[in-house]
Amino acid sequence: MKSISVLFIFLCAASFKAVSQCSDAGVCAIGKISSPLQHRVGISYNFGRSVKADDLTFHSVNLQATLRVLEDANIIASIPWSRQSGPLGNTSGIGDLSVFWSQQVWTDGVANIGVELGGKVATGNDNAGGLPQAYQSGLGTNDLLAGVSYAQEPFNAAVGYQFSRGRSDNSVTLLRRGDDFFLRAGYSGELEEFPYSFEALAIKRVSESSVLDSVSPGNTFVNVPGSDQFQVNLLGKLLWPLDASKEVQLVAAVPVLQRKVNVDGLTRGFTVSLSLSFSL
Repeated sequence: MKSISVLFIFLCAASFKAVSQCSDAGVCAIGKISSPLQHRVGISYNFGRSVKADDLTFHSVNLQATLRVLEDANIIASIPWSRQSGPLGNTSGIGDLSVFWSQQVWTDGVANIGVELGGKVATGNDNAGGLPQAYQSGLGTNDLLAGVSYAQEPFNAAVGYQFSRGRSDNSVTLLRRGDDFFLRAGYSGELEEFPYSFEALAIKRVSESSVLDSVSPGNTFVNVPGSDQFQVNLLGKLLWPLDASKEVQLVAAVPVLQRKVNVDGLTRGFTVSLSLSFSL
């Protein structure tokens, strides 16, 4: 059990330096290492803080369900409740609903290729308390996502694109986010019957985001300098199977290259997540 203890300590310590865009469920859903096709439900708690310049604290509880619809296909849906607090105030509420179709399109019994299609529905409030977008539970846009994944144990990889549709109704920023192109690659293994994985997640915002120009009359918009920065995170995951149908998962992340601009509230100064899931 010594190796397991060391891995737990590493994950917990790493989380206090992490910057992760996995608060955006869309980006993080594409290319995940999936469990055997079956019905699953889960709940997770996520805690994070933003970079010092923003000094925002994030708490969220996320509900997720995986429905097996065909022999080689799943529908995955998730929705969070979140609370954001910082120097300007605090907000809380239901976040944005994410729904994805995950389809295996080819396998030779060892390797497999899958596609993921889906989107994020703007069910969360993006204008609570008259605070900026970074304080909001919802992003205020209906986004589309598409990705292709490849897996051959112990490796996996994926590529995807998120289309950000429209502009948020947030009265302070009227934010329009740029699209995101992303790559992820991972390695998985097992230590004394405890599955683990390490992944690299690279995200490139293909254009700068724009916000309302507070010094010009009318609806004049300006691009946010640096909001299209490249971001790379290393993520560590550890599973603790409780029995044949239940498991606990711990996730932490370490920034390699971080996005310093946090106009959309997706950047974290550190993040850690603990989840419990059940097979049905």
